[in-house]
Amino acid sequence: MSETSTLARVTVRLKRAILDPQGRAVQGTLHRLGHDAVEGLRVGKVIEFTLPGTPEEVRAQVDAIAADVLANPVMEDVEVTLEPVPASEGETGA
Repeated sequence: MSETSTLARVTVRLKRAILDPQGRAVQGTLHRLGHDAVEGLRVGKVIEFTLPGTPEEVRAQVDAIAADVLANPVMEDVEVTLEPVPASEGETGA
């Protein structure tokens, strides 16, 4: 089967104006371990999934999923990347 699927990668991070306690904790640990040059560390999450269709065909659906389920738009910023993959590679299951 040569049908195209799209790998969606949704990155969710707290907005810059919102305190990131997890990021501060990780940065503090890195400093204690001698990595003093690390500054401005923020922690987020990456969610990956596949959908059938080309990136152009699934863009609106992925944006809706990100806004409605994966992130809180009041507190979090969302970045979506889409890349085509052969359908056989998208059938890894969960």
